Amino acid sequence: MGSYSFPKTERLLKRADFLKLSRSGRTKQTRYFIAAMLGSETDTTRLGITVSKRVGNAVERNRIKRIVRDYYRLNRDTISGNRDINIIARKYVASLNNREVRDELGKLFKKIVRSDG
Repeated sequence: MGSYSFPKTERLLKRADFLKLSRSGRTKQTRYFIAAMLGSETDTTRLGITVSKRVGNAVERNRIKRIVRDYYRLNRDTISGNRDINIIARKYVASLNNREVRDELGKLFKKIVRSDG
């Protein structure tokens, strides 16, 4: 059960980390999400989630963040290496239901895994 947790050591928390990703990270994108990635100086892969107010109200933004966290938690073992990843939600993602959001994240994570090489 502990392997499914999402501890602070696996999260992007500092503004400087998010800025570094936006400036010099490589991006992969789908219709509803963008992933900015960069090699990590830590010994783990860290995830950041950005859902701006353009996406919707607080309830919708929190729902998207919950789904992204859960998807990452269950699929993080597919990502090899140590990297920082920021998942950015695009404007109309809130119009999707939960299954569609997960499907879209599946497409994004496939692109992330393909870029591992």
